[in-house]
Amino acid sequence: QIRHDLFDIGKYFAVVCVAAAPFIAWFYVRLRRRERRFLMERGEQSAADFAALFANESEQRAATLVFQRLQDMTATGRMPRLEKEDQLSGPPLFLVSDDLTQELQELCEELDICTALDPDARSALFESNTVSQLVSALARFIETQGLKSPAVIAS
Repeated sequence: QIRHDLFDIGKYFAVVCVAAAPFIAWFYVRLRRRERRFLMERGEQSAADFAALFANESEQRAATLVFQRLQDMTATGRMPRLEKEDQLSGPPLFLVSDDLTQELQELCEELDICTALDPDARSALFESNTVSQLVSALARFIETQGLKSPAVIAS
């Protein structure tokens, strides 16, 4: 009886996996097409071009770090030209807030940034709606906590 039950469970699992695979592939293809469309419309952007959108040095360093994270989150690995007013959850990025939060937490850990020291800046960082807000909030942490990390100094 146990062997029969395990066989049934394995069989149903295989059927569910085979049924779900086309949907996953379909969503991935749609995502890549959407990103390619934005790349064609806006053109591709480099980290230096993105950093040049911001005025002061700490914002430019923050912009370089943010750009690298955002580029890693794309399906194609290429970044469409961004403007300061672009929404993080809308075109051309369409980021999921939980994914962005996780990336920001990892970035703060890598840079030895303690977000607990400044609750207002922490909420500004994790509740950013636009590219400009995100870069400014990270720049605020870089300014107040110094340039401890080699990643920040190298940027």
